[in-house]
Amino acid sequence: MLFEKIYLALLGFVAVLFIRDINLVSIIVISATANLSSELLYPLVISEHFQLTLKVLTYLAACYSLYKVSEDSMRWPTVVVVAGCLATEIYWYVSKQAAPMIFWYVLLLTINLWVRHFLFARVFLMAKYFPSQYRSLNLDHSLYQLVFFYILLHQLILIEYILRRVFDVQSTHIYYAAPYIFHGLTTYSALLVLVQGYILISKNWFKA
Repeated sequence: MLFEKIYLALLGFVAVLFIRDINLVSIIVISATANLSSELLYPLVISEHFQLTLKVLTYLAACYSLYKVSEDSMRWPTVVVVAGCLATEIYWYVSKQAAPMIFWYVLLLTINLWVRHFLFARVFLMAKYFPSQYRSLNLDHSLYQLVFFYILLHQLILIEYILRRVFDVQSTHIYYAAPYIFHGLTTYSALLVLVQGYILISKNWFKA
């Protein structure tokens, strides 16, 4: 996926440029790890050899994640969606229907829950390991709020998919709009990182 590769390259460039700012770099590491993990896992998801194993691991990881991210306001809506996905997977298995790869979106949903969790906990972790350097950035809150929309969109995709495949509701509006919305959110995320970099450069100029 070219767009995601460009985004990762941009994050890497900003991280190198501000390598001494542990706060900005740690935020970039959280975001880059999430994007890189989805890039690496996708070939396994579409592979017939690993699909069943990855499906089981995905739902186990989702359940564990929902247990751990108790502070997140998106936890309970995600519990409902994941439970619906599990019930649907069981229905497809029992009725011997070919199951589409909805677990891929459950996996992305789980990854984004962890992104929110680590953005929320980042300052506390930095305070523990880098007590003389840590500070909160506006980027923490901005990205935390932005990931909310990633999670919401993944939930809506899954709900629409289940309605279409199980209840024969003919709706593909979210499915076709989602890639454009994701690109918009990712572009906005990149702009937020660049703006934070500009703010840091401006502060250094004033200090000089």
